[in-house]
Amino acid sequence: MADENTSSSRSLILNLGAGFVSYLVTFGISFFLSPYIVEKVGVEAYGFVGLANNFVSYASLITIALNALAGRFITVKIYEKDYDGANRYFTSVLIANAVISAGMMLIMSIVWVFLDDLINIPSGLVADIRVLFAALFLSCIINTVFSVYSVSTFASNKLYLGSIVSIVSSILRAVILICLYFFFSPLVCYLGITTLLMSMYCIYFYIHFTHKLLPFIKVDKSFFSLGAVKMLVASGIWALIIRLGQLLSDGLDLLISNLMIDPAAMGVLSLAKTIPAIITSIIGTLVSVFAPNFTILYAQNKKEELITEVRRSMKIMGIIGNLPIIVLIVCGKEFFALWQPTQNASELQLLSILTCCGYIISGGINCLYDLFTVVNRIKENAIAVLIAGGASIIITLILLSITDLGIVAIAATSTFVSIIRNLVFTAPFGAKCLDLKWYSFYPEIIRPVIFVAISIAVGYGVLIPFSQMSWGALVIKAAAVGVISVVIGFYIILNKNERAVILSKGKGLKNKLFAK
Repeated sequence: MADENTSSSRSLILNLGAGFVSYLVTFGISFFLSPYIVEKVGVEAYGFVGLANNFVSYASLITIALNALAGRFITVKIYEKDYDGANRYFTSVLIANAVISAGMMLIMSIVWVFLDDLINIPSGLVADIRVLFAALFLSCIINTVFSVYSVSTFASNKLYLGSIVSIVSSILRAVILICLYFFFSPLVCYLGITTLLMSMYCIYFYIHFTHKLLPFIKVDKSFFSLGAVKMLVASGIWALIIRLGQLLSDGLDLLISNLMIDPAAMGVLSLAKTIPAIITSIIGTLVSVFAPNFTILYAQNKKEELITEVRRSMKIMGIIGNLPIIVLIVCGKEFFALWQPTQNASELQLLSILTCCGYIISGGINCLYDLFTVVNRIKENAIAVLIAGGASIIITLILLSITDLGIVAIAATSTFVSIIRNLVFTAPFGAKCLDLKWYSFYPEIIRPVIFVAISIAVGYGVLIPFSQMSWGALVIKAAAVGVISVVIGFYIILNKNERAVILSKGKGLKNKLFAK
């Protein structure tokens, strides 16, 4: 048991570390490339990248019911030693995805043909935007067909391998983009072309990982089972409803900005959402690190260990997930002024904070979403997300009609609604799924809020001397905020025993390093 726990902790550390590094690299590349690309193509054209990705999200809805729980079902079968069952689900998903992709290709082709009739595109950008959409649509098709291969790193609890591939692909993408913008006329479609190339690169490695990590997985048409597909769709249909609710909540914001305000406002909102999108990706990647352990413990019927793991994951995310938000709030204005000197830094900071301040609560709660999937109880959550998404759209449209808030209303409404949903439904229902008291997870929600509030107050107090800003001063400022926040979180979020364990392990590591 001790060896098993040690192995699990080692995998968790590796997965967390690799995931964090992956998104540090992604953030760093976006940090340097985004202002360069905006300067080259303009903020208006840059806004269409986010809009195109939103269209891809809309198209992907059709695949969610089938794929959402594929990893869960395949992993459970593997740990039950039912390899024929795992092959049945794997092959069935692969073949079904290929069929679905053919339908998606038809729909995307129709959208592409009538693209300039569906959205407002400046006349000088039509050809460029068409190539952008074509590349991103094709990338979506390829990812859909081969998505089941990503189960390999999940089922083996080696998500760090996927993070390594992501790091390399991000670096390659940056190099290719720089070369394209340096040697050729600046076009926004380069972003779509590089996304397509990197999708192909990542798929190659996931296929390789499947052969190495899951050698018993065989793709054979004899394994195809319509019953397996029906089982996955029946369970995953609620995941589709969840995604639909999320799209209603914040996935239509750029489209609404384009149609109800103007393309320039869409560009500003798209730019403001760059950092929140990265923070969301960081949280999503780090939260996903805990999902394999949840699934394995559930498959092994270890309920108490599962409860402990859920609480631990929420506490870890309460600290790590909020660090970039604290830095954004304390250092955001200076950051945007340096990062996007041609834009209104105060407006960008406000929109960014409004977009992601709800993550202060949802960072840890996101772990419960994976729990719902593991215990196959996503129906109730799906209904709650759909209701919240509908409410968000209605409130946003009303505010745009009766106020002059503009994109501020778009950014703020979904955040407000998601906070209410997480407090009223997600936390109590997560406790119910584990047969705990309805209020059991509220301490894991309240502590991060206190942690963020104190960290922001201390951060502002400590950083008053930094009045003249430069990149060097900003880096020092952000690092100081991060270090201070980690210390504060260590004492606010973790209890006495947890702090003692961490200090003991730190002391043990120090002794090993300096033993000689």
